[in-house]
Amino acid sequence: MNHQPQQYMIFANEIHQACKGAGTDELRILNVLTQCSMEDLQQVIRAYYVSFGQPISRLLKKQTGGKFRDIVLGSFEGRYQYWARKIREAIKGIGTDEKSLIELVLMGNADDWYSIRKEYFKAYTRNVMDDISDKTAKNADWAKLLRGWIFQTRHSRSQPERDAKELYSAVKGAETNADTFIRLLCSTTHEEFAQIVRIYQKKYNKSLKNAIIKEFSGKSEKAFILAYDCMLSPAKGCSYIINESFESFRSCDKSLVNVTILFRDRYSAEVQQVYEVSLAKDIQKYTSGKYEKALLLLWKAQ
Repeated sequence: MNHQPQQYMIFANEIHQACKGAGTDELRILNVLTQCSMEDLQQVIRAYYVSFGQPISRLLKKQTGGKFRDIVLGSFEGRYQYWARKIREAIKGIGTDEKSLIELVLMGNADDWYSIRKEYFKAYTRNVMDDISDKTAKNADWAKLLRGWIFQTRHSRSQPERDAKELYSAVKGAETNADTFIRLLCSTTHEEFAQIVRIYQKKYNKSLKNAIIKEFSGKSEKAFILAYDCMLSPAKGCSYIINESFESFRSCDKSLVNVTILFRDRYSAEVQQVYEVSLAKDIQKYTSGKYEKALLLLWKAQ
């Protein structure tokens, strides 16, 4: 958002003042976050050190709590530091959190993945691709899609008619050719993919998204639908994750916190346009208190 250097000092002081006294002024903290991208908040961290000689995270960890604290601390962590840590958490240990991993991988574009790979190696001295491969099923369609997505190479293929035909052929017969979907999802430009979707609908009188829903199931259905939405627009990908989080409310918080921290500063305006119902109403229906207020303000859903 390109603030002037003195503005970061003002933001740092706002955070400090919000945490003084008997109670924390959460709204004052949120007002800073809504004016800053994640990159801006890294400058606020530096300004806070200059002004008060300590990490801002130490103050915020002490003065906030619950999911509100998760959002605030995550926002100050740094985009790719947070992203790499969450991927590591998803694959660390005995069981892989496949739902979180699918979302964290597929929401990243080519530039994001260049930075994620660097940050992951810096933090853990490990190759993120190797770690993901070791912790996911080798032959599962969703896992193959993730591995292809990490090394996505977008280029103009200039053959949307042919690509639509290939996808139609991939779902004919007894067995779906998932590799065709993976290849096109990981190499087609966003503009040409939108053309393919339109051509597929017009030529075959069928929805490509419905074809994916029909042909895939479980984790693969989730992965291919999310990739489809992200190819049409990242905001659609965010909306899919948010909506799915609310529909499976008991386990929604992790996904909802992650997508808010990583993407509210990029896509909040577009999400308002593509979200199927009212984002504000869903937030108010499924969340409460400081957490609700944070989501409403950060997604600009009021």
